[in-house]
Amino acid sequence: MKKLFLFTLLILASKASCAPSNLRHLENRIPKENARHQTFLKAMELMLERNVKTIVETGTSRYGGVHCIGDGCSTLIFSDWAKENNATLYSVDIDRNALLHAKAALKPPIEHVHFVHKDSVEFLKNFNRPIDFLYLDSYDFELDNPNPSQQHHLNEIKAAMPWLTENSIILIDDCDLPYGGKGKLVIEFLEDRGWKVLLEGYQVILVYN
Repeated sequence: MKKLFLFTLLILASKASCAPSNLRHLENRIPKENARHQTFLKAMELMLERNVKTIVETGTSRYGGVHCIGDGCSTLIFSDWAKENNATLYSVDIDRNALLHAKAALKPPIEHVHFVHKDSVEFLKNFNRPIDFLYLDSYDFELDNPNPSQQHHLNEIKAAMPWLTENSIILIDDCDLPYGGKGKLVIEFLEDRGWKVLLEGYQVILVYN
């Protein structure tokens, strides 16, 4: 009985120590009242539980560390998390300036981050290792013309499928928008293949297992 009690205490202490760490990655970037706060926090909790080592994001933080409330600052958040947890981040964008701004906003050392100037679909097609965490946030969504963004993200997930595993985590940005936002076609595609929406709001988290 005593051993069980001590084991329970260790688990609770471990969870408690993880929470402040994840919150620190959002501090001064994504306040609690922001639409992305809960999903970013849950995503990092899952990343820790599943021992994520390879992170891929499509769409780099184009303003660097500025406009985090509106733009999300995902590159900075995932870079901090990767550094702390011995993971690697691949940040892909077709806009070279976006990559330069994001890179300039990171605190060195940044050897754990690979900035890739390339079309995200082509990059994902040629990726050659399992993707533990995939963040989709490329191609701006336009209210008066939603299909190009939705189709591009669908093409991304199709290209990424060979590299996703049963333990992979997918996070999609800009979903709580008219016409289903960026994630509409992606979510439909994944649900048809057994993936489940774990948490939804402005962003959506999907898992298979």
